[in-house]
Amino acid sequence: MSVAAVIFDLYGTLVPEFPRSAFYETVAHMATTLGADPVAFRAEWDRTAVGRQTGVYPEGMPGNLRAVCAALGVAAPSDAAVQAALAPRDAMYRRWFHPREGALEVLTELRAREMQTALISMCAPDTPAMWRASPLAGLVDVEVFSSEVGLRKPDAAIYTYATERLGVSPAACLYCGDGAYGELTGAAAVGMTAYLIRPPDLNVAEALTPEPEENWQGPMVADLRELLAALDG
Repeated sequence: MSVAAVIFDLYGTLVPEFPRSAFYETVAHMATTLGADPVAFRAEWDRTAVGRQTGVYPEGMPGNLRAVCAALGVAAPSDAAVQAALAPRDAMYRRWFHPREGALEVLTELRAREMQTALISMCAPDTPAMWRASPLAGLVDVEVFSSEVGLRKPDAAIYTYATERLGVSPAACLYCGDGAYGELTGAAAVGMTAYLIRPPDLNVAEALTPEPEENWQGPMVADLRELLAALDG
């Protein structure tokens, strides 16, 4: 395999994916705190996912919450109410946003090999700051956050945006992700070699993993460190 760069997904790949139950508990808390019907709030929250992931709301997460309230006819919340509504979400991120086993090791080894790396993340606007404060940030050459660039997986543009910044062709890239948002098919469609990461102990039903690729037939690893062997082979 002739590879000039390795591109990683973030959630479920370099850091753990949130448990579905924990994620939606934070959404239910938002609804209760803001005085909204929980069922209607969750539906509207899910409906605004694309806008959340592409930077539509100038205020970031507070703007998203206010937009949901407006759509539901709920009184505009105060800054204090918004902060209280988001507090469990912030705590969830602090708990789960850490390098998964092997992530630091692999990124450090790729840097030692002088191989370029990139991150392509489908994320809300509160993710980039957490990434940049983490020990992972300094080990990746190019960072692409959907909420900052306004592009989404599996659109070809988000992959080529990364490769253009790396200065390499998609065909010279290995892409690794957990299969959310059809990302592996999207990466393969632009010419990348795509790997699914699927630990054997993963509870697929409980992991959030939005829009998963359930029928991926391409290569797979159970641990990020297996990518090093794939590169060597």
